[in-house]
Order: sequence, then structure tokens, then C-alpha cells
Amino acid sequence: MKAKPFFIVFFAVAVLLGALSFYMGATIEKADKAVTSVVSPDNKFRAVRITLSGGEPSPFCFDSVSVLLAVYPDGFAERNKAYEVFSGPCDTPEKRATSPKIEWLSNTALQITYAAKAEGFNEKKAVKKHLDVTKTVRVTFVEKN
Repeated sequence: MKAKPFFIVFFAVAVLLGALSFYMGATIEKADKAVTSVVSPDNKFRAVRITLSGGEPSPFCFDSVSVLLAVYPDGFAERNKAYEVFSGPCDTPEKRATSPKIEWLSNTALQITYAAKAEGFNEKKAVKKHLDVTKTVRVTFVEKN
């Protein structure tokens, strides 16, 4: 006889948690994600740029560039941060589509051109690694004004 109140409370809590989960999923804005991939000249490596941005209640935008073997899918760069060679705030909204610029100079040399910090817009400092996780690709950085 004591099992009946337990099952009623358990069912009520499960329904409440389900409703709360559905409400949060429907009302919280998801981040916009853009993925761009550039393959090295010898098709062995791939540089993957991921841009995450969102609007309300507080706007944000963040770029990252990862270097991985070309056989890996682009989504691998998002899940494994060890492959990340650059991360930082986005450029101004009007220049965001072309920044940071990813350019392969050779089979094992990558150049990333990124935006300098703009006062009041992208205050955080960029994180840069000059060598990828495989210790094969050398990365150079150019700060544009």
C-alpha cells in the first residue's frame, strides 16, 4: 500500500522535470555556428574555422581555428580542443565573414590573419599556438589593423 504514493510522487516529479526541460529548450536561444574548412595543398591536413555567435541577452562572438588530418570530419575540431591553434573574439560584424583568414603557404605552413583588438568590441586576447598537435604544421599569425 505504501508503494502507491511513491509512484505518484515519482511520476509527478518526472512530468515536472520533462516540462521544465521542454520549456528551457524552447525559450533559450541557441548559438549560431558557422564552419569553414581549408585543405592543405597536399590534401593531408585541414584547417577548420568555427565561429560561434549569439544575440540576446548578451551578444557574443568567438572564432577558433584547428589543424587536423584531412581524413577527420570538421566536427572533430569542435569536440577536441587539443587540435586548436587559434582562438579569440570575432572581428567587427561587417568584417566577420573574412576574418580570421586562413591561408596555406605550403604543405606544412599555415598563416592566420586575425583582427586586432578593437576598443570596446573584442576585449579578450587571442590565444595562439605556433605548432599544431602533430608537431608538423607551423602556424604564423598576422594581426591586421
